[in-house]
Amino acid sequence: MKKIIAAIDFSDASFNALSYAAYLANAFNSTLIVVHAYTDTNAIDDMPVDEIFKSEFDLQKANYNFLVAQMEGVVRKFTVKIKGIVKEGKTIPVLNKIAKEENASLLVLGMKGRGKSSSVFGSTTTSMIGKTTLPMIIVPENASYQPYENIVIAVDFKETKPAYKFKVLNEIIKKYDPFLEVLNVQKKNSKLTPEMIAGKIATGLQWEKYNHSFNIVENDDVGEGINNFLKTHPADLVGMVARKHGLLEGLFTRSNTKKMSKQSSVPLLIMHAPKESTI
Repeated sequence: MKKIIAAIDFSDASFNALSYAAYLANAFNSTLIVVHAYTDTNAIDDMPVDEIFKSEFDLQKANYNFLVAQMEGVVRKFTVKIKGIVKEGKTIPVLNKIAKEENASLLVLGMKGRGKSSSVFGSTTTSMIGKTTLPMIIVPENASYQPYENIVIAVDFKETKPAYKFKVLNEIIKKYDPFLEVLNVQKKNSKLTPEMIAGKIATGLQWEKYNHSFNIVENDDVGEGINNFLKTHPADLVGMVARKHGLLEGLFTRSNTKKMSKQSSVPLLIMHAPKESTI
């Protein structure tokens, strides 16, 4: 991973995500790009503002100065290459534009806890899932970086591009050599179709070269099924593929990855599968 983007909105959740991204950048010797997007109507809840800004330039300067202060804290703690970008505009378009310009490998965002909606993070983070193809790590506000010793990989037997094929996941596995809990969540009392049986066999073969276990649990709610599994199988990261589904809607859809990002207390790696044909 040559470049990692950490998006911040000056909330505690985003500062926590910045710290998490700095640990990753340090581990992979990546350049850390810290991005703050703002509009002239943004409420800057956690930024110390002692005056009313008289112009857009004043606001941008204040944003940048505060960003630099946070970056200086990162530099003191880590030996990472770091750059900061402050840009006016809505968060999602700004992040997508910068990710493309920088050829970034990974995007790290924070997720505020339930009932904490004072910052743009939360709705923006879950919306970003459906509006980027860049791999994302969503960091819950109460989560901290831990070297990846155990990773849960949620798999769908119908997935056209399985999780093991994604570059970012392979880089993480190569770097940390974690134990992988490969997990499939099935609806209660569901019967496996011939297609799903074939997918199950293929999935087992796909993960053979990794240090792993294969698990199938029953739950009508995917997010609940994964979270229940995490209670007895602690993990440092959960990986999921966000599918752009067509007529054949799979178990792991964008609605489920969004739900997981809100419910999980474990950082969530989201990888984006190619768009499927609807013909």
